[in-house]
Amino acid sequence: MRSDDIRASFLEFFRERGHTVERSDKLVPGNDPTLLFTSAGMVQFKPYYTGEVPVPYRRAATSQKCLRAGGKANDLDEVGKTARHLTFFEMLGNFSFGDYFKKESIAWGWEYSTDVLKIPGEKIWISVFEDDDEAYEIWEKEIGIPSSRIVRLGAKENFWGPAGDTGACGPCSEMHYDRGEAWGCGRPDCAPGCEECERYLEYWNHVFPQFDQQPDGSRPPLKNRGIDTGMGLERLAALLQDVETVFDTDGIFSIIETTQTLTKTKYKDSPTPFRVIADHARALSFLIADGVLPGNEGRGYVERRLLRRAARFGRELGLEKPFLHQVVQTVVDTMGQHYPELPENRTQIEKIILIEEQRFQSTLARGMDLLEEAFQKLDAGGSKIVPGDELFRLHDTYGFPLDLATDIATDRGYQIDREGFDAAMKRQREQARSAWAGSGEQALSPVYRVTHDKAGDTKFVGYESLRSTSNVLAIVRDGKQVKSLELDQEGEVILDTTPFYAESGGQIGDTGTLDSANGSAHVSTAKALVGKMTVHFVRISMGSISVGDTVEAQVDVRARAATQCHHTATHLLQAALQNVLGDHVHQAGSLVTPERLRFDFTHFEGIDSERLMDIERMVNDFIRTDTPISISNMPLTEARAAGAMALFGEKYADVVRVVKAGDISMELCGGTHVPATGVIGCFKILSESSISAGVRRIEAVCAEQCIDVLQSRERSLLQTAQLLNASTDQLETRVKALMEENRRLQREVAKWKQNAATGGSVDYASQIQEMNGLKYLAAEIDGQDAEGLRLVMDKLRERVPSGVVVLGSGAEGKASLCVAVSKDLTGKIKAGDIVKRLAPIVGGGGGGRPDMAQAGGKQPEKVGEAIRMAPDVIKELIG
Repeated sequence: MRSDDIRASFLEFFRERGHTVERSDKLVPGNDPTLLFTSAGMVQFKPYYTGEVPVPYRRAATSQKCLRAGGKANDLDEVGKTARHLTFFEMLGNFSFGDYFKKESIAWGWEYSTDVLKIPGEKIWISVFEDDDEAYEIWEKEIGIPSSRIVRLGAKENFWGPAGDTGACGPCSEMHYDRGEAWGCGRPDCAPGCEECERYLEYWNHVFPQFDQQPDGSRPPLKNRGIDTGMGLERLAALLQDVETVFDTDGIFSIIETTQTLTKTKYKDSPTPFRVIADHARALSFLIADGVLPGNEGRGYVERRLLRRAARFGRELGLEKPFLHQVVQTVVDTMGQHYPELPENRTQIEKIILIEEQRFQSTLARGMDLLEEAFQKLDAGGSKIVPGDELFRLHDTYGFPLDLATDIATDRGYQIDREGFDAAMKRQREQARSAWAGSGEQALSPVYRVTHDKAGDTKFVGYESLRSTSNVLAIVRDGKQVKSLELDQEGEVILDTTPFYAESGGQIGDTGTLDSANGSAHVSTAKALVGKMTVHFVRISMGSISVGDTVEAQVDVRARAATQCHHTATHLLQAALQNVLGDHVHQAGSLVTPERLRFDFTHFEGIDSERLMDIERMVNDFIRTDTPISISNMPLTEARAAGAMALFGEKYADVVRVVKAGDISMELCGGTHVPATGVIGCFKILSESSISAGVRRIEAVCAEQCIDVLQSRERSLLQTAQLLNASTDQLETRVKALMEENRRLQREVAKWKQNAATGGSVDYASQIQEMNGLKYLAAEIDGQDAEGLRLVMDKLRERVPSGVVVLGSGAEGKASLCVAVSKDLTGKIKAGDIVKRLAPIVGGGGGGRPDMAQAGGKQPEKVGEAIRMAPDVIKELIG
């Protein structure tokens, strides 16, 4: 069976048995801040097991995209080495939330395996948790598996979860396929769980979630005891297609074939690099499609590491130029039919990967320079072993591969401290595990889940009204429910009805007031922490507010109006960006506040000032049309077909809210907006910058805030013109004249310094020394930058027509070194070799020609030390 057929048959099998077939969740968990990535099919359903939210159905089935490349779930280092490990994979799963349990799960697992997949029953072995007599008896007495093919294993093998630090967990039972004696270790007791061989391939894990693990490690019973099964699609495909590894299945081998077309090396001759590239190309494609972008921390760091690891393995195949952006095209073509987010984001995926590959090439060049500096330090200290900490710094900070550093060091006659590198790597992993807090959000306090159980979702009326009469259902303070809040106390208030918009989709929560007969509170923000229950963050400004009070909830009208202007403006901005830059532009994030807007979007180069003005002008043109804003709810498929724009990497419900501004824009959006574009008034871009590979950021202001910015700039312009005794029209000409005058004076000062340095006041002739018949001059010059020092060198080298001149100077917090060697001596000693030995002393690096070389550094106070070391360096180099 082909991989697509396996997936389809699994989902249809469980659809026929009353399961809702859900779409795959994103690789970035939306409901668990303790997880780096979605690592199992049940992650999106965790709240259903714990009862945090109402369960919309009792049975579900999915094909979930998963990534295990960081945090607790990490298979990265095993990829390519074994027949079955992947970082990215699809997990087929069926789930029960307080509905069926072990009996049905086991029976359906057996039926699907033997009747649909046609796996011979005698080839299936079973493992159960050592204390799970119930599962054992179901397999033996109801399914008819002989006890000789049922194995009891411990918690390490047959107790699952939780996915993260808290949540559902329980015993599990695994189905194994016996691949035959040819795969075995030959031991008579060989069975599932054997660590000596891979005869028994575990292909389906049936987890029986019974417990709810708490932050303190305790495990009370789950509110909704259920079923959570997981079956790796790639592993199952390898079994059914009778191939040796998961990489040889139809879903992955096509990617390997693409890589083969780019290199002269054949897969059969060197399989590991091909396997790593294929796996990482899949992971990168889905990460970018889900909105994860390369970066230096968290998920972005893992993504960047995957890309650079794939690029490094590409070098083993002779692929030294960017190539991954070509490989991922096959990923999109192969998997795009089931995962539409891939073809929808094809351009972004390819371009972001290409940019990162190009950056990695620059990183390699930088790493070569740093490695060269390390060699120089070793030579100065008389050592031939590159320290492990230095190698790890190259690897971790600059992404420079250890094996490449090893090859270069060996070629140059150095050894590497592998033990020290491994120790540094171990420390880093331990620190990462202890420091990771998932998305950066705090883990949700259980009090909000308990409160939601009682209070339910909050009715939101804030689209229609900014005021409501509401009842106080609950109050939370310091993580505990309380009956009231007194004067100056802070806490969280839950109402039955609210006009306050809860922070979402980049728009911040509303501010305002709650007023009761007994007191008043200022609302600083509102958030939906569990389900659609709005939590109002308050400070009591008068009297007190208690559970059961009736309050008048009033949103700050001025702040909401300003926020709405900025939110609608982001829609107009995206439309303008697409018109000016191209259809590849998609929103990658935003922040909407009363004070300003921030809009992140996919684009692959900087935007010059003229195009920014065109974009700004177009947004203002849209505003002046005074186009009405219409809002409607419709099925997601219908909205997409109509051309509605979606947030890059976001997952949406089946029914979505569509915000439309005439023919200008149409977006999926839950935020608040102005009734017509004219309300916005005006729009001004404040800045444009890069925030990561392939993603730019624009910050802008609208309405009253726009007027404030324009007036502030006008005021500054007038004040500057007054200082320069010029009109605003003459300001540019006046500044240019002053700058030219300043440059002229700087040249005169530099010339004066050079004359002072080379004039008769300093007797350089008496400082010329001789060593083994070679004349040299080593001198420290005051107050010269790099250019000034070179000009001084041009004059002083005339006094040493055959020899070496070494000059150093400190100016403006920087160190400069300059070395000259007369051309008759460059065959014996080179200026570049001298400067490379001296540069580390002043905290820098440099190089140049055999007859002239320069270096810069960050420690001008050590210039004198470098000059004093110069004779020893020259002596060492001439032997």
